[in-house]
Amino acid sequence: MYIANPPTGGFFALPSAAADNFLKLAGAAQLKVLLAVFRNMAAPVDLATIAKMTGLQAGDAADALLFWTERGIITNTDTPSAAAAATAPPQPSPPKEKKKLPEIKPSIAQINKRSAEDPEIRMMLREAQGILGRTIGYDTQAQLLMCCDHLGLPVPVVLLICTYAKSSGRDGLAFIKSMAENWAEAGIVTVEAANARIAVLEETAAVWKRFSAKVGITNPSPTRTQSDYIYKWTVTFGYAEDVLIVAYEEMANHIAKFSMAYMDKAIVTWHDAGLKNAAEIRAYIETRQKEAAEKAAKPKSSKPAGKRDGSAEVSYDIGAAEARAAQGAPVYERKKRK
Repeated sequence: MYIANPPTGGFFALPSAAADNFLKLAGAAQLKVLLAVFRNMAAPVDLATIAKMTGLQAGDAADALLFWTERGIITNTDTPSAAAAATAPPQPSPPKEKKKLPEIKPSIAQINKRSAEDPEIRMMLREAQGILGRTIGYDTQAQLLMCCDHLGLPVPVVLLICTYAKSSGRDGLAFIKSMAENWAEAGIVTVEAANARIAVLEETAAVWKRFSAKVGITNPSPTRTQSDYIYKWTVTFGYAEDVLIVAYEEMANHIAKFSMAYMDKAIVTWHDAGLKNAAEIRAYIETRQKEAAEKAAKPKSSKPAGKRDGSAEVSYDIGAAEARAAQGAPVYERKKRK
């Protein structure tokens, strides 16, 4: 356990958003410049002073400062339009559309050009290596660049995708690409929205882990489709994990192969019926089973014919039919004309 030590000297304030939203993303250089700026927050401080305080090269200090200015934590007074944009009222979200990364990738020359002209792209490629724990080659660089330039995702959101991919043990390029396309389509283009979605994904993964352990499913991580089902049942419908167990039991009682699609049909039926928890669902299932058993136990009979007065009569007479059969073939006499 650690706590600040007041006797060590004075204090200066730091924005809580920096720690709450960006601590996972910020590297050593970003944290150094953050301290330098807020230590001198009484007046603007220039790049040369920040570089001297932090021991960073001017270019590295500029890159680190860009990390915070793009997130609204630090304002560059040389670009007042950026500050104005940060305080502007939010604009309505554009309509959702299917977003996919193109098959044609930028060339290595184009990647280098974008890195040279945009410090944030340069920072993204450098930070991605640290997050993923490996040197990223051409393919990964191209895909990350297209996440920004083609899908329109901000650099911090792309880095959060990399962070989640690494922490979940699925840091392959295919997973990062799929997640970026999904977020772009869903309109997740801010750090706040990205963090909220990651919190849901982490909880969904935890639900899957507990559920799969109880029912004996071996794969430790859910697939994309399985995650979508878990999200629908637990977040959209608000069901607890015991409802998933009931759905699994229903599925196992009717089909041999594991099918979350079958479970989904059952859970949707329960949700549409207004059932709120596992106890209500089990009572509902028991009632339906009892009704089905009673219906199956009732003897089947032909529909009786009705008389003109409304009373019912049987439509056949077994005794008469047997008597006619004993007499042999029926004889029909032609009616004589008068």
